[in-house]
Amino acid sequence: MNPTTLRVALVQQDTVWQDPAANLARARGFVEAAARSGARVAVFPELFTLGFTMAPEPFAEPIPGATTEAVAALSREFDVYLVGTVVETHAPHPRNAAFVTAPDGSLLATYRKIHPFSYGEEHHHYSGGTDCPVFEIDGICCGLQICYDLRFPEPFRALAARGAEVVFLPANWPVRRIAAWSTLLAARAIENQMAICGVNRVGRDAMDLEYPGASAIHDAFGEVLVKGDATEGLVVGDLDLAALRTWRERFPALKDRRPDIYSRLDG
Repeated sequence: MNPTTLRVALVQQDTVWQDPAANLARARGFVEAAARSGARVAVFPELFTLGFTMAPEPFAEPIPGATTEAVAALSREFDVYLVGTVVETHAPHPRNAAFVTAPDGSLLATYRKIHPFSYGEEHHHYSGGTDCPVFEIDGICCGLQICYDLRFPEPFRALAARGAEVVFLPANWPVRRIAAWSTLLAARAIENQMAICGVNRVGRDAMDLEYPGASAIHDAFGEVLVKGDATEGLVVGDLDLAALRTWRERFPALKDRRPDIYSRLDG
């Protein structure tokens, strides 16, 4: 199966601070609405059951574990792929991990955030990941990144080299840096000729950071297909995979890369 379109629902959630039970209870309504919209995949913001906490240890759990199993049950119930994030048990610190569940309830992929947000001291509380896996949604090659990863082009290029056509990026991106959010989503899409689906939370957290939503889906040209405001709810858009593949064939910029040169420049 290799469809030419993919409907994606981005869940702009106002996360209840450090209350997994409350957030998982609310998740069901969002997933039900996404399924009604015809979305094949729904994506929640970064650490959607907690908020962007710097006290992760009490909430750390294995993968698979309670959160992935709860989300997998929603995937089965509503016949959709779901992307969530969870605090994963790990030493010396937990990891900020994204995961994908399939309509049959299986755990399809797990990605650990490579770049902890040092400006916010995330690196003191979370260990970074080391790989960028790809996975398929109905035959479409996809990848994952998380929030601050957006500022680093290298993982996106690695995903493109592995064949990724769509990257899902859950985030907690505050209003004070929202111009960078929009610019970088477009840049990662343009430079890799891939669709980027960035989902951001709304509301205010316990650290008094304000989150403006602005979740967006960018096509392989960097154009905005759909973009949210600061309102809680779904942002739903359709990806045209046929146009993406045609663009890659007609303008094969990725084939002009010179990694042999780049490796010498990086020293």
